[in-house]
Amino acid sequence: MAAIIQPSPALPPPRTVDQIDTIPMGERWLTDGFRVIPTPAAFAQRTVDMTRATAALGALGEGGLRGTFTHLMVRAAALALARNPRLHQSVVGYRRLTPRSADIGLSMAGQTTYAPVVVLPAVDRIPLRELVAVVEAATSAARTKEAVDLRNIRRIGWMMPFAFFRRFVIRMLQKSFWFRRRLVGTFQVSSVPTVDTAVPLQFYASSILGSGRVQDSAVVIDGRIVVRPTVVLTICLDHATIDIARAGALLNEIAAILEGEELVEEARMAAPASTPALGPASEPTQRAAAVSAAESA
Repeated sequence: MAAIIQPSPALPPPRTVDQIDTIPMGERWLTDGFRVIPTPAAFAQRTVDMTRATAALGALGEGGLRGTFTHLMVRAAALALARNPRLHQSVVGYRRLTPRSADIGLSMAGQTTYAPVVVLPAVDRIPLRELVAVVEAATSAARTKEAVDLRNIRRIGWMMPFAFFRRFVIRMLQKSFWFRRRLVGTFQVSSVPTVDTAVPLQFYASSILGSGRVQDSAVVIDGRIVVRPTVVLTICLDHATIDIARAGALLNEIAAILEGEELVEEARMAAPASTPALGPASEPTQRAAAVSAAESA
């Protein structure tokens, strides 16, 4: 009997502006309480069956695209956030931001202990087949920018010799939604394929998705033990912005996308191998530049 494939939930119409609300006076007791409590954070975990995600990578490869599980997790997170605005919010002071798009901050290894973050704007509007090239171009640009920024800091850092003044500047900057979004996006993803589980407890966005390696595991399906590729996903959260129940709902939504057919279908739409998938003049790179310009406007 042929399997019945349910249609993927449609994305809501794109929002044209960010929504920023003022937190009511009574609720500010809760906000202040979370800020007084040291490290108001929590995390939730789930093991995800990556069988269909592996099939999506195979389809990308057949289309000439060098995809990884990280690309799939970034895309799945963006789709889940776009479909659930209440799970995609940030709080700064007494203001709450519901962004118009999912700007994913992808952590990468850098030259210092501070991991640079590649901000990928409006990933919910970039199909998987284009996202591969977008990530590659953005990562390459971020490595160059990191080297330039470090040189500039070392050259002019002496102009602010007092620690209290440096910290004052940082505190002022982090009160701005614009600064936080420019630095890490509206949601972060950190993929560490050399470990079983990654739990990034310190982060700058309201929540972050951590993932370890994809490996074969024994799982029970319909009462039988079978071997499937699995990964442990972790969502770490700022409790002042999102509670553990909503974080769990977001994690389940991301898992459902990775375990379903949606990413497989997107991957099958990839260009044939004879078509250049990467390059400075490629359609995905041009799309990334256009999206970035639109988000900055």
